[in-house]
Amino acid sequence: MTTGYVVNQTHWDREWYFTNADALILSDEVFSDVLDELEQHPEANFCLDAQSSILNEYLELYPENESRVKELIAKQQLFIGPWFTQSDCLLVDGESLIRNAIVGVRDCKRYGEAMPIGYIPDTFGFNAQMPTLLQQIGLDNLIFWRGIDFSKQVSTPYFKWKGLGEKEVYAMNIPQGYGCTPNMQTTQEYIDNRMDGYIDFVNQFQEHEDILVPAGGDQQAIVRQLQSKLKEINKKSKHTYKISTFPEFLEKVKEKKNLPVYQGEFRLPAYARIHRTISSVRMDIKLANYQLEQKLLRRIEPLYVLAQKYEIQLSQELLIKVWKKVLASQAHDSLGGCVYDNVAADILHRYKEAEEMADGIENVITKKLARKLRLTENQVLVINTAAKTRNKYFKIKIISQSKNIRFPQAEDAWIAHEKKYTAREDILIEKPEGKFYLTEPEYLELDVMVKLSVPGLGFKVLNFEESTKPMAEYQSIKSGDDVAIKNDFIELRFASGHLSATFQGEKITDFIRLVDCANDGDTYDFSPLRGDYEVDLPFDYVEKKATSHSQKLIIYGQTALPLDLADRQNPKGDHRVVKYQATLNMNDDSSVIEGSVEIDNQVLSHRVRLVFDPKIKQGHTYEGVTAGHLKNNRVDEVNIDSYPEYPAPLNIFDKTLSLANQERAFDFYGHGLKEYEHSEDKIFITLFASTGQFGKPDLLWRTGRASGDTTNQGHVMHETPLAQFSGLRSFDFAFDLHQGSFDEKQVEETLSIISEQTISYQAQTLNHFIYRLDNKIQEREESLLELQEDGLLELDGLTVSAIYPSFFEKDKKYIVRLSNATGSDVRIRKEYFEGKHPVIVNALEEEIDQNFVVKPYDLLSVKLSY
Repeated sequence: MTTGYVVNQTHWDREWYFTNADALILSDEVFSDVLDELEQHPEANFCLDAQSSILNEYLELYPENESRVKELIAKQQLFIGPWFTQSDCLLVDGESLIRNAIVGVRDCKRYGEAMPIGYIPDTFGFNAQMPTLLQQIGLDNLIFWRGIDFSKQVSTPYFKWKGLGEKEVYAMNIPQGYGCTPNMQTTQEYIDNRMDGYIDFVNQFQEHEDILVPAGGDQQAIVRQLQSKLKEINKKSKHTYKISTFPEFLEKVKEKKNLPVYQGEFRLPAYARIHRTISSVRMDIKLANYQLEQKLLRRIEPLYVLAQKYEIQLSQELLIKVWKKVLASQAHDSLGGCVYDNVAADILHRYKEAEEMADGIENVITKKLARKLRLTENQVLVINTAAKTRNKYFKIKIISQSKNIRFPQAEDAWIAHEKKYTAREDILIEKPEGKFYLTEPEYLELDVMVKLSVPGLGFKVLNFEESTKPMAEYQSIKSGDDVAIKNDFIELRFASGHLSATFQGEKITDFIRLVDCANDGDTYDFSPLRGDYEVDLPFDYVEKKATSHSQKLIIYGQTALPLDLADRQNPKGDHRVVKYQATLNMNDDSSVIEGSVEIDNQVLSHRVRLVFDPKIKQGHTYEGVTAGHLKNNRVDEVNIDSYPEYPAPLNIFDKTLSLANQERAFDFYGHGLKEYEHSEDKIFITLFASTGQFGKPDLLWRTGRASGDTTNQGHVMHETPLAQFSGLRSFDFAFDLHQGSFDEKQVEETLSIISEQTISYQAQTLNHFIYRLDNKIQEREESLLELQEDGLLELDGLTVSAIYPSFFEKDKKYIVRLSNATGSDVRIRKEYFEGKHPVIVNALEEEIDQNFVVKPYDLLSVKLSY
């Protein structure tokens, strides 16, 4: 006989085929009933889906219920947190998952203690470093549903899951999901099929004395009178059931001896759909998410640390509000993109608001710092948010009436881009003395690449002055056919419609291609169209531009593609011309090539991929994950007939992907691109997959019912024209083809450099909207800084994952998180933090015992004082 530990819970989708506003309305009655039931039945308890955001929103409706919530939490009847939202765990930055817990726990402290359980019941798979991330936020466990196969990965639902390094957690799987016993009833049929049926399903893999039994479902209310129902069920069942909690069941698992250990990701659709190809749908949402993550991590959070150092006042709650908008959009359905179009519009609007707030924060901090430094119009504040001095080309913005300027402190400077503003007459200017009219002169907005050295997490004031000759800029060198760029590392040549590379004396024809095929899938999954195949998108024209130290190829193409799925199966079907271009940038002193692809998407329901053929035979793949790389992550296609979806050989990487053998390595840096396939020694990077359906039945790669409930009784099929991803779309990336085998340290160092973002500010008066809030930031007396440059950190040799102000202390403290993506210890020299009173903590800023060593494939957080 098995004991079922019944945990009463609801899974609360913030948005899906309904909006967050709809979910809020539904919470009014459901959450109020939870409080009533728990107060009437002291033996009962309830888990509020482990996300604090839904409790915050409910208490905005019923602030008078806050005291009731606090009392029920204190009595361990109501369990909240530790997350802010139920996040995706594959498509987000590892730092976003950490912020999700930081913000969630921080919110929970208002009401009581957060539940110490890593409960993530519905996410579409998990990256291999989840144990490392969970331990970083003070959790030693995970409860999850999707992605496991007991015949291939681990033979029991209860085991230890180990990250790529030493960190491991207790893992508890719920094989039939959080909804395995919904709408609990006491009939014999329900007990046999639902309650005992679930226990028997779990026991078929391995007999267990204790099994976790979640009771609830999507947006479901609390099970009323649970104790009396279980008493009745126990009279009729062959097993025994009792009221329990997730923390109680964790303790039962910890008592088990000789738990098996698993290492790797969970993305197999053995018992539930995992939607392996959701990583390429609604790419506008995914790219917006990546750009906001990077802006917050690489710009805004380090800027807050500098603001505190220089006594610039700005509420840290603004930073929390920005993160909350991003985290709300990272919920698994939201970021995945399997939502109705009106929900997608809400998600993109949140990203828009978050970006505006982030830009505003940057504007305020940089302008106030410029005032403290008494910047003139011929000076530019250049900020380096990396934690080490950088001597490189910084991209800065200059407003000038002429290109005839020079930078005496810089080793080199050239114009990367320009925009001209024409002169305007009779322009109003208001001064304290009155109103005046003047002629506004013509001026230029210049993006300038300036080579100089800037201290780590610091700034430099850069002067510029008039010159007798204009700055260098890109010049058109050649166009047409047979055009090449080259440096000491590689040659890239476009000739006769083919883009080739010459590397180590070997010519690689068709080194880069674009390919297209139909997408018969929906917002959950790509699926091939029966009878369709992938075709090349031809290029036909090239242009070369160069400066003294930089070259680029711009390759243009266009082709007529079938308008929609029916046209792909009809030789006389309707076609539309699709135009596209690829740009490849090369610097003289680097083997890294920066690239972009632009596509004016005018057709429907198709997939476009970027293909690289680096001629690496029998190579191994290395997918980037937080603090590590997952080697040869291939799907075992044996015994998959029972899977509810085809386990497509399409994998997810986080920022980096490498293909290497002992002689040659190809490193790709995705800039928001996430999905790839390794086939026939080539790397296929998905740019996007467009679709016009929320959910479709009977796909080639996913037979049977439609995902998203669209074929359930009472539901309807729903079109999603916004998911067609129409219009001009752009994708950025970088790559490096080099000699030697895969070098995990070098990949991380290159990633750090190309991920850095330069911040610059010029105190100019020609255009108040270059910095959007400039003319509304009020003048006030500022304490002056007699500095021309300054820096806060010099962590040479260390990889920094994040720098941000303390979220839990009001004193002037900040956190530096270090990452080690290699197999060797990284020792931290104490002099790095001299005078800063370093304390080793976890991400919740709880002090831990550690000897200033970043272990292999691990993270280490250090709390510092100014």
